[in-house]
Amino acid sequence: MSSLQMLQSTPPANPVAAEETVQRASDCLRFVSGEWLIDESWRDSPRNGSQLPRWRHQLYFQHSASAPCEAMGEVAAPGAAQPLLFRSGQRCAIVLGHYVFQRWQLPQGPYWYRVTTQPFGAAAFFLRAYLRERDADAMPGQGLSVPEVPYAFGHLDLERNVLVTGRQQADPRFPQFLVYSAPEYGMAWQFDRERTRRVNGMS
Repeated sequence: MSSLQMLQSTPPANPVAAEETVQRASDCLRFVSGEWLIDESWRDSPRNGSQLPRWRHQLYFQHSASAPCEAMGEVAAPGAAQPLLFRSGQRCAIVLGHYVFQRWQLPQGPYWYRVTTQPFGAAAFFLRAYLRERDADAMPGQGLSVPEVPYAFGHLDLERNVLVTGRQQADPRFPQFLVYSAPEYGMAWQFDRERTRRVNGMS
């Protein structure tokens, strides 16, 4: 894993004229090992006032300052989270807040696969069952509101293709860890029930 150095942080532009509707900003972050993470952001300001202005963020990755930019996708506001870079041979991943990215080298070019640390896939069903076993007030038909069960990044093993997330709140009704895995690198992570049970000490 590589630590981060922030070499450039460009604040939002000066207030725009009344006829303009978009503000733009750019943050360029350089990892110690030479890679760059670029956050191109813009603020939509609808003319008719039908929606509140909001900042949108498009991320890009560069292996070096002279390498081509690779689009990683649009995300919600990254906030104050510092990105983490993971590398193992040709494998590469970036964690930014509750986003986890993997770089897949496809025949048509690089692709950045993305998940969030919030429970996804079969993890939601696992949490529903876990809750019902431990909370007598949980009704059989009660759904699980995922935002009420926040999980954050915990651990990433690129060699074994395993992602671990950890519970952010001290709520014993839910497991401390959720584990996701993939049969091989370049395949989407799936909820790993067996690993999740083992890491939480469940029989």
